[in-house]
Order: sequence, then C-alpha cells, then structure tokens
Amino acid sequence: MLKIFKNSAPTPSLSQLDNLYGQTICKCPLQEQISYCQRVIESSEYHLGQSCPKKDSNQLKQLIQAARDELKQLRSQVGS
Repeated sequence: MLKIFKNSAPTPSLSQLDNLYGQTICKCPLQEQISYCQRVIESSEYHLGQSCPKKDSNQLKQLIQAARDELKQLRSQVGS
C-alpha cells in the first residue's frame, strides 16, 4: 500500500545512463541502435543473474528498463 503513495522518479533515458549510446550509437542507423539496445538488455540480464552487489543490481535493472524503453521507441519508428 505504501508504494501507491511513493513518488517514483522517472527512469533516466539510455542516453543518460550509457555514454557510448548517448554520444555515438544514437547517431548510427536505426537498425544498429536497435541491435545495441538488445545487446545491452541481454548483457545486463546476464550480469543480473550472476551474484552482484545490491547497488550494481539496481543499476543494472535501471539500465535494462532504459534500454527497453529506447527499444520500444526505436521499433515504433521502424513501423512508421
């Protein structure tokens, strides 16, 4: 019940969390951006499955969510 009232901060974008994506990959062709996002998700999920400190776990979850959001946006551009 407390989660209902808790203000959750918006998830930072992938460009904010990943300098490589923000400075370089986002300027690449759409399909390369999509492939990069998919690799970020797969790699982060793998590392999340390994034993890692809680701090790293939270950062990986945030990175996965940002990459999924970016991927969704990119795929909508492909369909347009």
